[in-house]
Amino acid sequence: MRRSLLVLLTLLMLSFSTKGQNKSAAKNFQKAINAFALDKPEEGWVYLERSMEKADETYYQPFIYAGDRATKEGKFKKAIRFYDGSLERQVIYSTYLKKSRVERYLFKWDPAIADLERYLSSPRLSRDRKKAGEQELANLKFIQQNHGEFIASGAQFDIKKLPFSDGKMEYFPCISGDGKALIFTARDMEAMSRDENLFQASKSGNSWDFRAVPLLGALNSPGNEGAATISADGNTMVFTACDRPGGEGSCDLYISEYLGSKGWGRPKLIQGKVNTPSWESQPSLGPDGATLYFVRGGHSQSPDHDIFVAKRDEEGYWSDVNKLPAEINTKKRESSPFIHFDGTSLYFSSERAPSIGGSDFFVSRKLSDSTWSTPENLGFPINGFSDEFSLVIDHKGEKGYFASNREGLESDFTALSPELDLYEFTVPEHVRPNPTAYFNAKVIDQQTKNKVPGAAVKVYTIEENIVVYNGRSSATGMLRPMLKTQTVYGFTISASGYLPFSKSFRLEGDQDEVLILELVPAESGSSFLLNNVLFALDRSDLLPASSSDLNALLDVLVEHPEWNIQVIGHTDNQGTASYNLKLSKSRAEAVKSWLIQRGIQEDRITTRGAGLSEPIAPNDTEEGRAQNRRTEIKLR
Repeated sequence: MRRSLLVLLTLLMLSFSTKGQNKSAAKNFQKAINAFALDKPEEGWVYLERSMEKADETYYQPFIYAGDRATKEGKFKKAIRFYDGSLERQVIYSTYLKKSRVERYLFKWDPAIADLERYLSSPRLSRDRKKAGEQELANLKFIQQNHGEFIASGAQFDIKKLPFSDGKMEYFPCISGDGKALIFTARDMEAMSRDENLFQASKSGNSWDFRAVPLLGALNSPGNEGAATISADGNTMVFTACDRPGGEGSCDLYISEYLGSKGWGRPKLIQGKVNTPSWESQPSLGPDGATLYFVRGGHSQSPDHDIFVAKRDEEGYWSDVNKLPAEINTKKRESSPFIHFDGTSLYFSSERAPSIGGSDFFVSRKLSDSTWSTPENLGFPINGFSDEFSLVIDHKGEKGYFASNREGLESDFTALSPELDLYEFTVPEHVRPNPTAYFNAKVIDQQTKNKVPGAAVKVYTIEENIVVYNGRSSATGMLRPMLKTQTVYGFTISASGYLPFSKSFRLEGDQDEVLILELVPAESGSSFLLNNVLFALDRSDLLPASSSDLNALLDVLVEHPEWNIQVIGHTDNQGTASYNLKLSKSRAEAVKSWLIQRGIQEDRITTRGAGLSEPIAPNDTEEGRAQNRRTEIKLR
C-alpha cells in the first residue's frame, strides 16, 4: 500500500508541477511565460530555449508551450520539433492532435493523418471528442485529395493582397457590374471609434488604386454599416445596419440610391417581408434588379444561419421571401451568399463537411426556380486553413475577391494574420460562372434632355422571352443590364407621362459608351413604334416576346382613359402588295384583340393596314426589312 502511494505521488510530481524538476529549467520557463505575457517575445524565446536546454528527460512542459507559441507565430517546422521533444519525454495524446494540425499546414499529409490516428487511439477520449476527431480525420483525407488534384492540374497559385488593403480590418466586398468599383466594410481597430463603415476602391485600367475612400453621402454614421451589395449599374445599394430606431430586429437590411455628385442618399428600411424580429444580413442583389439573396438567423453568432431569397414586386415591395432548399442550407451555418451577374451561379460559405477550413466557399448552379445543383467546394487554393468569407467574382468570371486573415501568400498561404484583409485571385476554370457583358444607358426626356429617373426597364430574350432584367433607371437616369453575349435581346422602357420606347439588339461584348434613350412626352396626336411586337412568319399570331411592348401600351391607355389609339400594321416588300396589305391589317387587328381581352374598350381602338406602302428603310437588306416590319401607334 505504502509503495503504491509513493508511486502515485511520484507521478503527480512529474505532471504539470515543476517541483522536483531541474530548478534552472523551471525558473527559465517561468521567466519565459512572464516575458510573453508582457509582450516581450524575443526575451521570452531566450528563456524558453534555455529552459528546454536544461530540461531533463521528464520535463516536457516547456516543449509543449514552445510548440504552441511557434504555431501561433507561423513557425511550423520549429513547432513540430518542439512537440516531438515533448512526446519523447511524455506521451500526451492531445500533443499528437496539435502536431497533426501543424503538419497539415506544411502539407505533410501522411504524417498528419498518422498523428491524428494516434490521438484517436487514446483510451480516455470522450465520445464527443472522438466524434469531432473522426470528422477532422475525414476532413484531412479530403484535403489531401483536393490538394493533390490542385497540384496535378498544373494550375497557377495566383492570390494577391489588394494594394489598398491597409491596417484596417476589411471584409464583405461587393463589386459593380463593370468591375471598376469595389465597395467593402472596414473597421479601424486602432481608432478611438471602432464602428464599421463602407469604403470604395476604384480600378484604373487593370490596376486598383492604392487608397480606398469612405463612401460619399448619407450612408456612414457613428453606428455600424456593413455587409453591402451594389446593383450592377452601381446606383442601388442594400446594406446591413444594426440596432437602429424603427428597425425590425437586431440587424436589418436598408436600401439607398446613388444621387450623383451628392453621393449616396439617406437609407431607408427595405420594404416588404425581408426584415423580421430575427437577424438579417449579408445581402446580394441579383442582376435582374428584382432578386435579393440574404442570410437570416437568430442572432449574429447563432448556429441557425440560412440563406433566403426575396423577389421584388412591381410596387417595389420585397414580399415573396423563401428559404433556399436543402441543397444550399444544411444543419450547419451558411453565410455570405453572392449571386453572380449570370443570375444562376450562387457562391456562399458553409461549415458543412468535409471541408478544408472551418468554413469553406462553395458554388451551386440554379437549375429552376426551386432547385439547385449539389454545391461544389471551391477547393485549393481559394479555401485554406485560415478564415475566409465574403467572396465576389467579376462579371467576366475571371477575377474574384474575398476577405481572409491569410498572409505571406507569395510563398506560403498558411501563414495567419490577426486581421482580415482583401485579396484578389484568378478563378479556376472548373468553378467559373457564365461570363456576362454589359451596356450602359441613360434615359432622358427627348425635349428637355433632362434625366428620367424611375423609368421601368425590362430586358428579355427575343427567342425564349425570358426576362433577364427588370429594373428602373436610377436617380441619375442610368442603367446597366448584365447579359450573356451573342444573344438577341429586346428591351422596353415605360414611364408615367411618356410614350413607351422599345428596341431590339444583339450584345457582342462590354459597351462602356453610354447609350442615350430618349423618351417622348405622351401627348394627343403623338405616334410611336412598338419595335418588339413580333408575329409568327407570314401570320398574325403574336409571339410571347411581344408581351413587354404590349403591356407598356396597355399602361398608357389605362393611365389616359381619355385617349383613343389607331394601330397601324406595316410590312416589308416580300410578297405582293395585296398580300402584305391583308397581312398588315390582320396583325393590327391582333394587337387590338389583345388589348380588348385586357379590358380596353373596343371603341377606343381603330386599326389600319399600311402593307408595304410606307417603308422607313431600304428593303434591300435584312436589317432594312426588319425595320419596315413594325407596329405603329397613333394617339387620338
